[in-house]
Amino acid sequence: MDAVKQKVNVNAKTFLWYFFTISVGFIFYLICGLELRSLLIISLIFFGISPLIIAIFNKKADALSPSVLLPFTFTLYALGPLNVAGQYSNDIIIYYLFLQLIGLISMRVGLYCSIKSRAKYYQFNYNDPPPKTLILLTAVGLFFLSLISLATYFHAFGGLSGFIKTGYGGQFYLVFKEAPVIGSGFEWGLLASILIIFFGSKRRSKIYLFIGGATFLFFTFILLLTGRRHQFIYPFLFGFVLFHYGHKKISSSFIAVGILLGISIMQYYALARYFLSGGLFYALTQVWPAILNNPSLVAPWVANEFRMPAASLLEVLQFGGPGLLFGRSYIAVLGAPIPFLGRLFNFVSFDVNTWRLANLYPDILAAGGGLGFSPVTEGYINFGLIGIILHMFLYGYIIGKIYFCLLSKPTISYLLLFAGSLPVFMLDGMRVHSASFSYAWMRTYLMPWIIFWLIKIFVSNTAQKAASKEDR
Repeated sequence: MDAVKQKVNVNAKTFLWYFFTISVGFIFYLICGLELRSLLIISLIFFGISPLIIAIFNKKADALSPSVLLPFTFTLYALGPLNVAGQYSNDIIIYYLFLQLIGLISMRVGLYCSIKSRAKYYQFNYNDPPPKTLILLTAVGLFFLSLISLATYFHAFGGLSGFIKTGYGGQFYLVFKEAPVIGSGFEWGLLASILIIFFGSKRRSKIYLFIGGATFLFFTFILLLTGRRHQFIYPFLFGFVLFHYGHKKISSSFIAVGILLGISIMQYYALARYFLSGGLFYALTQVWPAILNNPSLVAPWVANEFRMPAASLLEVLQFGGPGLLFGRSYIAVLGAPIPFLGRLFNFVSFDVNTWRLANLYPDILAAGGGLGFSPVTEGYINFGLIGIILHMFLYGYIIGKIYFCLLSKPTISYLLLFAGSLPVFMLDGMRVHSASFSYAWMRTYLMPWIIFWLIKIFVSNTAQKAASKEDR
């Protein structure tokens, strides 16, 4: 009874806080005579960036909490399309901002309801050798899968040189769709190398640190030659989470600076990709003079990464959508965890990304390219306004629940689960439709967690059988 009463009090406080904040904003709007468009932008910035600012000045706060990072990245993606919104009417932009604000608040409520309170930071301390050994076995198993996957990659692209020459554009995805490519070779290799580094840091072993570090740099260098970004950004964030919760806490100010600096570096590299035909060093040096003349080129609002996914909502509001789908686009999510058979779900599901490209960007679709898709847009074209609320609430609730489990019971299993989830929820889920997001999450970045559990079950069963034989 007390637990129910406490839960009701927490939900009431959350409602009152949002009601008070919105009321203050509305009064401020009336007093200052701001345009509604400006008020909505200010509201998005406030609700999206304030958690990160608070975390910077609060030493007890956890800046890697999803309740801090997800609102921040959501705001970047929500405001990004405004730089290319000249063709849309002011009423469309206002309604767009309103729907994005509803999505942001819904996600924050989901995060709050799952985390429940400001959970304390826990420092991991693995003094028991077996869990550490399981980490190494997980890395070895994942690296073995990576080699199998890479063999299919190189067979499809005509070797390593063919893979590098194909690059990161539409041609890559055209080959990827047609050829029998299995798994996520480079991502799995990077994740395995990070686990080896983590194992070496826990054992204070220089040899494992060297092996893991050299492997990570090797895979990263190859990916840099191809122009692909998220394949090494996500594993890097995976390792960042492992280090923060499993080894040593990173200061909030360092995390905040790292995020902003990382965005600028990735935008710099995105510009350099156009010159990769002359080599990586040549590409990086070609961009530098332009950045010196115009530093705003590496600002977040310039990157297509933050502009085009959420522009899908502007397009739906302006030109119309496919009609209410009533959940059809979510059917493919059910097949995401199932290799091979998962494609069967695509026949009855509705691919919102393909629909967008076919109607508005047929040339990009024919070339095998993509522009991403906003989760707010997907929720809207499935169930309207209520779809946005449900989609974003569940989105925040799921990652918040994983985070809460990690803090409540800090085990290696939950650590791997959260480390494999946060990068995808923080970025991928904001820029692609749910089917693509689920595929990357379940089949790529949760693989360390899956392998860890398979090995743990196998070791446990083997130990039980050995014990039963000794008893006989």
